[in-house]
Amino acid sequence: MEGCGMNCIKYLLVIFNGLFVIFGIVIIAAACVDMGMMKGFAGMESSGGHETDAVLIAIGVLIIIVAAFGCFGAWKESPKLLYIFAGCLIVIILLELSMGIAAAALRPQIEGSMKTQLRASFIKNKSTREEDTAHREFWDRIQSTLECCGVTGPDNYASDPPLSPSFSCCPSDGTDRAPEIKRSDCITNQRYYKEGCEDKVLGTVHSAGMTVIVCVILFCFLEVAGIVLALWLAHSIKTEGKSRETA
Repeated sequence: MEGCGMNCIKYLLVIFNGLFVIFGIVIIAAACVDMGMMKGFAGMESSGGHETDAVLIAIGVLIIIVAAFGCFGAWKESPKLLYIFAGCLIVIILLELSMGIAAAALRPQIEGSMKTQLRASFIKNKSTREEDTAHREFWDRIQSTLECCGVTGPDNYASDPPLSPSFSCCPSDGTDRAPEIKRSDCITNQRYYKEGCEDKVLGTVHSAGMTVIVCVILFCFLEVAGIVLALWLAHSIKTEGKSRETA
């Protein structure tokens, strides 16, 4: 290949495939984070809905493999390999769009399930039974991490059975006083967090899900550009080959 234009397309396609690898890694990372958040905030139960994230992770791996294949096809200047590469990208785009639509459609159902499980877990959090220790640890972690208290607010602790809010509902006062004194002062002066954890958990999970969907949509545009470049390069190679044959 001697044409400068075709060389530019060739190297541009190689660069695009490098970006494909990066975006494939981003999709895998975003799906893993989304899956981890749903598991971590599911109230000690499986909330389901991990299937779309698992498929997106598989798509991310497929993208990396196809990108490597595209680099090889561009470097070898093989029209057949470039056509196969473009076809693979079209299939990946269709898979990504279907998973994005499925994730958007299932998100309300998943979040509704998480809301139910959070409320059920909170009831066990107020239990003194040994087998419910994990739920108390779960709520202590959520309340201290997200700076919230109860399901909809600290008043949740006042109902059946009535309890004082957990110490994890209290913000750090920056002193080295004994935990018992800090908790007593927090409860007495009602300095605990006023916002409930339900909205914060669902908001965090929703943001993670939207990040995944946005990544998929942005990557689809990049893949379309890759398809155009691959077909353009393949056509240029075939045209140059015919020109040489007739020369």
